Amino acid sequence: MLSIIIVLVSICFIGQLFNLQIINGKEYRENSQKRMLRTETISAPRGQITDRNGVVLAQNKMSNDIELYKVDVTVDEQNEAIAKLINILYKNSDEIYSTFPVNDELNGFNFANEEEEKKWKEEMELDESLTFEQTIDYYIKKYALEKYDYDRNLQIRIIEVKYEGNLYGYSLFKSATIAKDISDKSLAQIEERKSELYGVVPVSSSKRYYPISNIFSHILGYVGKIDSDEYAKLKDEGYSINSIVGKTGIEQTFDKYLKGEDGEKKVETDSKGNVSSEYITKEPVTGSNIRLTIDYRLQKVAQEALETTIEDLRSGKITGKPIPDTDAGSVVVLDCQTGEVLAMVNYPNYDNNLFVEGLTNSELQAMQNDKENPMSLYNRAISGMYSPGSTFKMLVGIAGLQSGKITVDEKYYDPGVYPYGYHPKCWLYSYRGTTHGWINILGAIKGSCNCYFYEVGRRIGIAEIVKYAKLFGLGEKTGIELPGEYEGQIVGTDKNSPDGLKSPWYLGDTLSAAIGQSSSAYTPLQLANYISAIANGGTLNKVSIIKEVENESTNESLSTSQIFEYAAKTTGVNFEARDLGINEEYLNVIKEGMLSVTNDTGGTANIVFKNSNIKVAGKTGTSEGSGTNNGLFVGFAPYENPKIAVVAVIEHGEEGTYTANVVKPIMEEYFKISTEDKNNEKAQNVVESGIKY
Repeated sequence: MLSIIIVLVSICFIGQLFNLQIINGKEYRENSQKRMLRTETISAPRGQITDRNGVVLAQNKMSNDIELYKVDVTVDEQNEAIAKLINILYKNSDEIYSTFPVNDELNGFNFANEEEEKKWKEEMELDESLTFEQTIDYYIKKYALEKYDYDRNLQIRIIEVKYEGNLYGYSLFKSATIAKDISDKSLAQIEERKSELYGVVPVSSSKRYYPISNIFSHILGYVGKIDSDEYAKLKDEGYSINSIVGKTGIEQTFDKYLKGEDGEKKVETDSKGNVSSEYITKEPVTGSNIRLTIDYRLQKVAQEALETTIEDLRSGKITGKPIPDTDAGSVVVLDCQTGEVLAMVNYPNYDNNLFVEGLTNSELQAMQNDKENPMSLYNRAISGMYSPGSTFKMLVGIAGLQSGKITVDEKYYDPGVYPYGYHPKCWLYSYRGTTHGWINILGAIKGSCNCYFYEVGRRIGIAEIVKYAKLFGLGEKTGIELPGEYEGQIVGTDKNSPDGLKSPWYLGDTLSAAIGQSSSAYTPLQLANYISAIANGGTLNKVSIIKEVENESTNESLSTSQIFEYAAKTTGVNFEARDLGINEEYLNVIKEGMLSVTNDTGGTANIVFKNSNIKVAGKTGTSEGSGTNNGLFVGFAPYENPKIAVVAVIEHGEEGTYTANVVKPIMEEYFKISTEDKNNEKAQNVVESGIKY
């Protein structure tokens, strides 16, 4: 009985297969070609990024892109369709998007160096000895282009398209983006000829756009197409091979929140890719909006002040003699009570929008080498490491006072040439052959007397200098919500030493360390936080550049603690604010000394601030390096009730007095903004209370 049942069932199966494949096979084959269902991703618009007052810094605009599917046509038909597409695009000044490494002239590779070329050939399993022309011949044969009467350039363009498709494994159900942000004219012509353009699908997508680009470039960063390494790490988190991801800056750190959730649609096509119907199965969800702590108005003034001062130093307008190697700098402005970053600028900077579509290595190098319009991806504010020079003297003074090795009133006679160690000279003695005479710590800060701080350094020793540098957060990452922060270097330390100090160590090394020279190197952001701690009475703040992360779809916002927790996880830095336990009397003396730098005759920055109506306390600094010295200025204002701390660094700026020219307009703009905001708030309160005049 069992055998009979098996035979009967088998006969039924065979009969049905015969019906499907033989009797009605032609009809079913035609139907299957007419109806193929694929799922397409609808990219979610990225969330906006704004300044603290809602000024939009990063947004989206619609873009017409072209995607390519590998459909059921012959190789000849596919190549012909791609050739037609290329002719349409280039006739209308649109271009192919491809990562195939060919230069703009189509006559060579665009690798930055031989190492990159070698690596690419290894990945593509190509013979390392192949020339560019031989490589093109290889791909012509691989993609069956040799029998076409195409010119060489068109062959290379077709190679670019097919290379991009193969690189991302395009198929009937998976596309590769081969053109971005094409013109309406190209789009119309593609739509008209879509029956000839097999597998070519126009799509509308949101494209990242930075309306205020250069002055926020290092903070915002930019986005780009996900690469293979990123995809391998992120594919389990909802990212696809065509995802757009943050590459640097806030775009990278908070990509998880900015990217949103992609939607989906079902598309019914025939085997040649012609669409018969489509419907959305999942609506996309826009990413969260991010509000920064930065004030656009202050950022703009800081950028202009930095660039103007660098140009004036280079031309000789400030000094009376040109300083041709003055070429870069950075400024950081902090709210010294909260640790919020109010401005952070660098020179040179770059246009974020250039990177949205992607740049070749040759294009990037050309831009960076353009002397008329230099650009740099390097965020000096968090990654540039500079010897602090004399701006370090306040810390050494605090260490001397706290340890009891010096007192507030004790006077020391500046001999001009210090009698210990390698007998270094005070800068005043070197320049003018005179000395500061009898001075206490207040006068030593005002005149930036090297010999005074050599003496303090000798008394307290390198261990105490290291201790207080660490206490004030120097040589330690702040944990700001940006990628690429450096921790810096505290002079005299050695992580491999049992006590953490470098050995052997000599008195001469301590003397150099005491005036901020030698191998000490800190970021402008670290220096700004150190100055904030002095200004606010001894609290080292948790630095932050994120004010709010809000999801408009759910009406939910991350709390401050959630933002800090996420940033700590992302950056790997868990920085906590702390009370430094510094004697208030000592801090007041240090601050009074800084006030004399800018307000008293003989102060090293008095020439810059003497006519200012803002009571600024500051300190100039000069640090040695290759070429002309670096110039630094650190300060806070107002003196009686400090609100902001500012640090400016100019590479090869010669001396800190010149760098102070950057800070003065920033201080003036901040208090202008503060006054305007208070008046606006007062007027708003009047309106809301219903008071009438």
